[in-house]
Order: sequence, then C-alpha cells, then structure tokens
Amino acid sequence: MTTQLQTAKNGTITDEVKYIAETEKVDAELISTEIAAGRLVIPANKLHLKTNLKPIGIGRLLTTKVNANIGTSSERSSTESEIEKMQVALAAGADAIMDLSTGSALDDIRKQLLARCPVPFGTVPIYQVIEGRNVEDIDRKTILDTIEKQARQGVDFFTIHAGVLKEHLGLLESRVAGIVSRGGALLAKWMLYHNKQI
Repeated sequence: MTTQLQTAKNGTITDEVKYIAETEKVDAELISTEIAAGRLVIPANKLHLKTNLKPIGIGRLLTTKVNANIGTSSERSSTESEIEKMQVALAAGADAIMDLSTGSALDDIRKQLLARCPVPFGTVPIYQVIEGRNVEDIDRKTILDTIEKQARQGVDFFTIHAGVLKEHLGLLESRVAGIVSRGGALLAKWMLYHNKQI
C-alpha cells in the first residue's frame, strides 16, 4: 500500500491531490511538493475513499480547517444521537469529525458514523483500548491492534498522545490543572505504574 507521502515523493500526483487542488484553487504540483516535504497532509483512508469521503488537505498553503468533536460517554450512549450530532456539525461546515466515544458498542457506533461521514473521520484509540480493562493492564500490542482494527474500519486519522514522555511526568506536579487531555492522562498513569514509556 502506497501512502500519499510516498506517492508525492515519487513525483506522482494522485486523484486526491487533484481534487484538493481544484477545491482549494492551488496548483496540484505545489500541493504534492508540500506533502513530500511533510508540510501538508491528506487524512484519507483508502477504505473511506471507496465509500463517501471527500478528501481535504491540511497545511499552511490551504484554507483553515475546522474539526468537530462528538462522542458517547458511559452516561449517554446512543448511535442515533451521535449521527445527529455529526449531521449538525457537517451542516455547520465542519471539515472533519473526531469521535471521542467512551461509552459502549464503540465499533458499531464508529461503523455507523463512518458510513454517513463524507469528511475525514478520526478517533482516539486509547479510549477503546481501555474499554473493559484497567489502564495499568494495557500493552503496546493491544494499542497497535486497536489502531489497526480502526484503520481497517476506515478511520482517516488518530490522536495517539505520542508527546507524553516519562521524563515529563515530574513537570506535572507544578501544573495547576494537571493533564487536561484524557488520553494523555491515561498514558501518564500507565507510565507511572510501570515506570517506563509505552
């Protein structure tokens, strides 16, 4: 499987680049050059492209994009409600949708949303990784397997909290609000328990 980055580095302009060039009114070769340089991305899973995804580009030469967060919780979990939230966000002009669901039936909700989502769709895989287990019990394989499973469902982009390092944990003691990211806090808790980085 060839990525947009590899294709751009090989000098080939993909259909997605052509589409974005047309919608953004920016030269396709310039977009491809920016992708090759790592300054522009096209979050577009090939499986999602085969159904209903209209690709977008994110980078300094393009228009600003707006991502809308939706998601279930342990107190409120309804596929219909999430579909409605997504439709409202799309009607308001959202360029991407981020599913932050932590409730039940995460795979089913994700599949239902993806089937109806014409824009890039992202997740926070760690939320599904900890479903039904303590954060201390997760391992690297479970995280990678979850990311792969979600990619095979068509997810276009992920938040993985890769910036949380073991050496940063001591800096948290002086923070007024601690870690404000749920995923980052989960990884920090795992690191403190195991005294290592995941």
